[in-house]
Amino acid sequence: MKIVSILAVAALLFACNTTKEVLEVDPIDVKMAQIGDVNQESASTTITGVTLEGNILSLEVEYSGGCTDHSFELVGSPMIMKSLPPKRTVKLVHNSNDDTCREWVSETIKFNIKALAVTETSGNEITLLLDGVKEPISYIYP
Repeated sequence: MKIVSILAVAALLFACNTTKEVLEVDPIDVKMAQIGDVNQESASTTITGVTLEGNILSLEVEYSGGCTDHSFELVGSPMIMKSLPPKRTVKLVHNSNDDTCREWVSETIKFNIKALAVTETSGNEITLLLDGVKEPISYIYP
């Protein structure tokens, strides 16, 4: 009888063993998107890939440089287009810090884009129109 009880308890423990995949991103590597002026100057950049997981937008970019550190900001327009779902223009602003080197640099930049949501309500959807990317990005606030 003890063996049956032990087996029943063990079976229950293993049956309840569920795992949930959690997106782990080092917060140091993630920049915060912001609302601002999408018409500001930007150094030349090519966006070669876009991935959205939860609130994290990963952009694969290429640019000329290599001698100094470059900085990037993701800026969303304060104006939202009235459509279903609403749309917001977004721009990747690249500051080359006057780097005149000609090495071709490729890197992935990650942004937390929750500031670009219409409201921070789960299930709320907005279409992001990223300058330099043909396909619109559908962002649903998690």
